[in-house]
Amino acid sequence: MPWLLRMTIVVALLMLPVQLYLSFSYYANLKSRSQQRVIIPIILLTFYAYPLIALIDFYTTGTIDLLGYPQALAYWFWFGLIFIFQLATWVIIADLIKVGTNYFIRDKNVINRWHPHLIVALFAAIFLFTVTKTHLHTTQVQAEHHTISIKNLSEPLHGLKIVHITDIQGDEYTGRDKIQNYIRQVNTQNPDLIIFTGDLISYGTDFIEMSAQELGKAESKYGTIAIVGDHDYWAGVPYVEEALSQQNIPLLQNENYTIQIDSTNNVTITGVTEVYSKQSDPAVVDSLTKSTAGSALKVFASHQVNDKLIAETQQQNYDLMLSGHTHGGQIHVPFMGMNFSASQQETEYVQGLYRKNGLPINVNNGLGFTLSPIRYEAPPNISVITLQKESSNPSVIR
Repeated sequence: MPWLLRMTIVVALLMLPVQLYLSFSYYANLKSRSQQRVIIPIILLTFYAYPLIALIDFYTTGTIDLLGYPQALAYWFWFGLIFIFQLATWVIIADLIKVGTNYFIRDKNVINRWHPHLIVALFAAIFLFTVTKTHLHTTQVQAEHHTISIKNLSEPLHGLKIVHITDIQGDEYTGRDKIQNYIRQVNTQNPDLIIFTGDLISYGTDFIEMSAQELGKAESKYGTIAIVGDHDYWAGVPYVEEALSQQNIPLLQNENYTIQIDSTNNVTITGVTEVYSKQSDPAVVDSLTKSTAGSALKVFASHQVNDKLIAETQQQNYDLMLSGHTHGGQIHVPFMGMNFSASQQETEYVQGLYRKNGLPINVNNGLGFTLSPIRYEAPPNISVITLQKESSNPSVIR
């Protein structure tokens, strides 16, 4: 079974207990409203159309291309994941209130009158809220600004603006128009340097050239530097490297790249390949980082971040670390006042700017998608990082 289908089925199974609770709750509480008693559970069941059709297709034909399905099916299923957990929170609260008020209100008819109204109102209000928020978080690119103080930063580097982007992931969902809009917003930031931390495409080779062409339209004083991502590695690094080289974008593969600012100041970007299928060699990383001693500014970039790489960059006094991969969690499922995402199970560095023992670590949300074609609580973003001398007032870094 293809991994995309397998993961979709896993998510559907995780939804099932909540789905059953909601269906039972609506059916039991709307006895006096026969149409809504049936219609609302049926609406909830339609969220399963995507995985059910996919399973039938796979077991009848022996093959499947989920990305070739109508996009509305995929959107509806993944929206349903967010919606039913969000809805369940409030339905559980409403049901608990109903149980609690039974002990204080003698006239049970009062409770039985208002509770069905509340249940229907919750469905409508949370549906509209979730639709709106999901749409905004999926389509609206945000520019996230950070000012970072660097110890002993030389005067020519004061005010240097680095734009960090990642995970463009060109595919059927993230086409040319979306990438063009993303790069246009990058250019409005007037960056001095752009660093792209991997995953130019989602799979295969069909979208490599197009995605590279659009990334090549990014404008900055010192150009764009790229790092290898998981999906780049699976699609074939030579293909990605060739497409990027045609746009004058170097793809760093366990190597240092130096930018000369003036006669005495340079910036070194250490690009390390850290992906699922090819983890970095500690000896190689150690050799790369130790060879940057003469740099005025040192930036470490890898698609994934982990404690070993953080320790190495700290030991060699790097000024900044950049990574992507997580999509900011992409979907943070809300339930009972908490948000859950798959990325939280993998790493503590999910989105935004962190500081680990003095080392700033920026994890960019990127633009594209993995598995699901929507985002929630993790909008696509552009990280705009401005460097300043340590004596200046730094922004708060979490």
